[in-house]
Amino acid sequence: MKVALFIPCLVNHMVPHVGIATVELLEKLGHRVVLPKGQTCCGQPMTNSGCFEDAKKTTLKLLNAFKGVDCDYIVCPAASCLVAAKENFHEFDDSPEAQAVIGKLKELTEFLHDVEGLERFNKPFPHKVSLQMSCHGIRMLDLATPSETKGYSYNKVEALLSHIEGIEITYPARRDECCGFGGTFALDEGAVSGKMGKDKAQAHADTGADYVVGFDPSCMMHLDGVIRRQQYPVKTLHIAEVINMAL
Repeated sequence: MKVALFIPCLVNHMVPHVGIATVELLEKLGHRVVLPKGQTCCGQPMTNSGCFEDAKKTTLKLLNAFKGVDCDYIVCPAASCLVAAKENFHEFDDSPEAQAVIGKLKELTEFLHDVEGLERFNKPFPHKVSLQMSCHGIRMLDLATPSETKGYSYNKVEALLSHIEGIEITYPARRDECCGFGGTFALDEGAVSGKMGKDKAQAHADTGADYVVGFDPSCMMHLDGVIRRQQYPVKTLHIAEVINMAL
């Protein structure tokens, strides 16, 4: 398949290695990967702050970067940015061209599980990992059943990683409680955000895992900062990095 990459500004500027791992794993799986020019912010910081006119300008620029691009899917390795882009595209452009773009958008884990059906890996990953089940992914992209929901339980993240030889999967206490990043919440409520991040990082460290693994780079960046400051004996990896190493 031909896959267009949606690389949010946070990934591009703060964690470019996540974008690189995403390209590499998709190419290992045989996909043709393209990076449309003109991409910019999804508009999430502005909409979180109530600056909707500013959000509209940057959102439409991002949307226009994907209009008319010949591809089967548009894949993004950042759940919260993908959710924001979908919502803002719907809000600011109801054209058929915009709907075509929206219909192709997939978060990386979602794409690998639902579309690729990835189950075969070539290399082991002999480590214990504690999964970071970030809010946007599980509650707005249905990557897993949130803890407040009763009934049928599923977890696309665990299902995907469980096929890797040697991996041991665990979870922190209160497995899907927010890490405290929350976009501009981390700026507006810094003390609360910091305490939530510290509690979450401690919960991950308490599992005895070698790595905290997640699908949302903003949450992982927040946790990584806390982990390094507190000198917890655990490191962070984006799911793209783990899968890329196992392919």
